[in-house]
Amino acid sequence: MNLESIITKKFGEKFSFLKLLEIVYNTDLNTCTISFLYPEKDVSLSKEDKLTLVTYLTDELNLNAKLVVKFQKSYLDQSLIQNAVLGFFKKARASLASVISINNIKVNVGDFGVEIEVSLPEKVLESLSLESLEVDLKKHLHSKFIAEFFCKFSSCQNLNFEEIDQKIQASLLARAKAVKPIARYKVFDVFKLIGNEITPEPEYMSNIRESKSSVILAGRIQNFAKKTYKRMRKEVEVEKTYYKFTLHEDNRYIQMVYFCPKNNITKMDKLVDGTDVLVIADIKKENNNFSGYIRSLSLCQINEVVRKHSKEKINKYSIVHPQKYEVFSQGNIFDVDKKFDSNISNNTFVVFDVETTGLDAETCEIIEIGAVKVSGGRIIEKFQTLVKPKKPISSLITEITGITNEMVADAPKIEGVIKDFYLFTKNTILAGYNVGFDVKFIQNAGREFGIKFQNEVQDVMVLARQKVQCKNYKLLTVVKALNLTLDNAHRAFFDALATAEVLLELSKAN
Repeated sequence: MNLESIITKKFGEKFSFLKLLEIVYNTDLNTCTISFLYPEKDVSLSKEDKLTLVTYLTDELNLNAKLVVKFQKSYLDQSLIQNAVLGFFKKARASLASVISINNIKVNVGDFGVEIEVSLPEKVLESLSLESLEVDLKKHLHSKFIAEFFCKFSSCQNLNFEEIDQKIQASLLARAKAVKPIARYKVFDVFKLIGNEITPEPEYMSNIRESKSSVILAGRIQNFAKKTYKRMRKEVEVEKTYYKFTLHEDNRYIQMVYFCPKNNITKMDKLVDGTDVLVIADIKKENNNFSGYIRSLSLCQINEVVRKHSKEKINKYSIVHPQKYEVFSQGNIFDVDKKFDSNISNNTFVVFDVETTGLDAETCEIIEIGAVKVSGGRIIEKFQTLVKPKKPISSLITEITGITNEMVADAPKIEGVIKDFYLFTKNTILAGYNVGFDVKFIQNAGREFGIKFQNEVQDVMVLARQKVQCKNYKLLTVVKALNLTLDNAHRAFFDALATAEVLLELSKAN
């Protein structure tokens, strides 16, 4: 059963006008984004309808990821449709791209559909299967708009191919002159470890704006980890090895992955945090995050001049000062020391939660941060503050969180808050409930002020799924299943405190 059928089964024809645009799963952020199109006219999609649908899909799909649902109106604008048609010819019919322009595309948006007329040279028309072309063009347009499309193809004046050739040559010459050489820098003592010899010199990470193949980069390894996964090969399950690390160049970084054949494992095992390396990698961009898939890797030495932009030193609290966390009860005198697993015993955690003006970390803002610090199996400090956003809080968010515009009117701005939170989280593991959502927001907030949250992250919801049997894995459900309490749900500090108690309860030895 597809997603649209699931919605129809629950709501009948209420949301029949919705069209599934795409589903994107981001493994780094542990998010699943579902995007719907809906018609520009004669359709009402209220905030309440959106919230109803999001709530239902969250419960029904029960994903082990943060669900983000987006609703996009299908505007039947003439220029948008013209550009979509032109894009189709450039991608799906590249051989025709040189003989068509916006001027060859006429669009008429009527009450019963959209009429499109594409004019092509007569000799070109004679060589085409117009029926197949029409089917492919309609399929392309239906993936971007909600409308009935009527396409026809007409002839225009035949082209002067000598003139076209002259224009192409002039265009290529102009583009060649406009191309700027890639800025590169020199590294020293290069020693090939895996793959091919790497030449020329590496480029700066700041050059990387989109997905790009065979990029040469250099940097220092951080968060180096060896992982394994299993795959079927000739009906036999085989264990494979891969390596993950963050490649840092000054205050920029890209997450790197290397799927390692057996004969290179011994070499890769020699790498440690702090090692300077030179790599050839294919860079992929997804939701403004970059990942690199390594093809070749060499050891090297990087001149410290390259690391010219030092991070701002944050060594004291300026806005939000953490408070000691103490709970006194009569039972405390008789409590015996609790025993926890090594994960809790050997590490310090900051368990946190954020409340925001919406679900999209790229466009929405933090309005509250709540956190507790856990050390030695005890909650020792708390960090709690409202944050004043740049834009007003909507009534829907107020209804969900209880946070009003009046409450944040005198609250500190994110710049000071995120710096203090960075200091609070220093040398700790970040934890939260379905934490990928919250991590994305603090990373985006920090990036604006040159702050990088590079802590290890652990998701308490993953632990709950492993150790608790529940009808669903919402925080409140798990809290009740463990006989714990959660007051003021959807307020950041209380959600963070409850999450910390769940983490401790599920991490008890034996």
